[in-house]
Order: sequence, then structure tokens, then C-alpha cells
Amino acid sequence: MRVKRARKVRKYLRFYRTCHGFRAPYKVLVDGNFLHAVAQMKLGHAKDVVVKFLGCDAKLFTTRCVQHELKGMGHEFKEASLSARHLGEVKGGPDPPAPAFDSIMAAVDSNNAERFIVCTQDETLRIKLRESSPYVPVIFCHTSGLQMEPPADAQGSGTASQKEEAKGLPERERNALGQEESGVGAVRTNVRYKRPKARGPNPLACKKKIGKERPASAGGGG
Repeated sequence: MRVKRARKVRKYLRFYRTCHGFRAPYKVLVDGNFLHAVAQMKLGHAKDVVVKFLGCDAKLFTTRCVQHELKGMGHEFKEASLSARHLGEVKGGPDPPAPAFDSIMAAVDSNNAERFIVCTQDETLRIKLRESSPYVPVIFCHTSGLQMEPPADAQGSGTASQKEEAKGLPERERNALGQEESGVGAVRTNVRYKRPKARGPNPLACKKKIGKERPASAGGGG
């Protein structure tokens, strides 16, 4: 299961790199709900968890509104609040006490010019990001660990559905998702088979057939 998930993440990131200009080390924008979920699930430090999930280095950021919101959410969110203080701070955007939701949306405005990957548990925010722009990768915590949503402009799973979805995509997007038609179903192995050697004719088949002798006819007496 982990191998399959890691393969999907690599495929999605390859798509974002090829089609939308994302580059490692990735810039990851996290909200308070995500930090709290990581703490509750005892996954470890947020940065370590995200870097391991992405498979490469990343820089984590948050907004002042997220930090302000976590401070006022009581003892239950204390660990998430401490974690948020050690993250980079996004420049600009609304000032506290504006909602954290608005600050995240402002950070990815203008087709996500900063190329942020957003980590959030807020279902409303995830839907809004999905509908507003295809340029924002979204990560969330699941009971089995971190998950990444498929790219909004290149969805499809399985060979058949991927080929259908790929018809309307430019060639570079199809290549980014590994959907080249020529590669579908192609399997390479290291097995080499010996060709059978040519053999001579079957000696039994070359034998001349021996004809049966006819019995001599008896002559008539006088």
C-alpha cells in the first residue's frame, strides 16, 4: 500500500513540475488543522512528515492568521501552536484577526504564483482550492497517513480512464502522467529465450518405400 501511494505522489509531483513549474525544494503552506492532526496522530514533526511523504526536501510556511488562530484555541492546540511558531511566515496577506481560511486563499492567489503545496484538514478549504485553481496541490492527513489529492486538471485512474482523460491534454501533460499510448501494456523483462536450432530432415521420412511384390499367377495345364 505504501509503495502504491508513493508511486502516485511521484506521478502527481512530476505532473506539477512539468505542467505548472513546481521545483524542489517545494514550498509547503500548512494551516492549524493540519498541524493539529499531525500532533494528534503522533506522526512526528510536521516538516519531517511532509519531507518523507514528498520524497525530497521542502520548506514549510504558515500565515500570521494561522498562528493567531492557534493561540486562541486552547490547551488542546498548544502543540500545534508551538509547531507553527517554528515555520516560515508568508509575506503579505490579511492581518490578524482575519480568518486563517482567507489568509491561505490569499497566499495562493494569482494562480499560485509562489507555487505552494497546501496542507490542510479543512474540507471547505480543500473544495475551494480545487474549484478555484488547478495550480494548487493539496495534502491532508488520513488514518493511514498523508494523502495527496489528484491534480484537478488531470484526474483519472487505471489505464482505460487515463487514456480517455489524456485525449484532451497536451502531449507534455500526457507524458508527465506517464500516459503515453505507446507505453501502455508494454512489459520489459530480463528473460532471454533460446531459439530452437535448425535440424536436418527426419531420416525415417527419407527412406524409400518398398513396394509389395505381387504373387506369381498359376499357369493353366493342358
